[in-house]
Amino acid sequence: MEQFHVISILGADAQFLDRNTNLSQATRDLNRNTFKLHLRHVVSWLLRGVFVATLFLLGRYAVEGAIGGALSWTAGFLVFYLLWYASKGHLLIQSDRQAKLYWLQNDAGNREFSSNDPIVATMPEQEVAETVPWFGSVAS
Repeated sequence: MEQFHVISILGADAQFLDRNTNLSQATRDLNRNTFKLHLRHVVSWLLRGVFVATLFLLGRYAVEGAIGGALSWTAGFLVFYLLWYASKGHLLIQSDRQAKLYWLQNDAGNREFSSNDPIVATMPEQEVAETVPWFGSVAS
């Protein structure tokens, strides 16, 4: 019995977070992670943009002739790839955030309906009467 008192004394200092605080903390963490993903995406997009700009400048000013023209045209077509990469990455990150936010709110909502809920605790017990067709009522 003394062991029980030691455990309860040690656990008495623990503070439990309420649902709103827990949800807001999880949302803050999710927003932080989403910002990091956006930042990584912007950095990768800029690196690709630098590559395309370098390719264009090489084709325009450094390399002469048909190869220079081909490099310039290739860089011009890669601009469309850069636009697609930026928009697609942004949409994927945003949809991932929305999905994770949905599940966070869903989990927080499901915690409300625990066994400590007064509505659930005050419901009367119902007897289950199972019937077997050839034997009659089993519960009687």
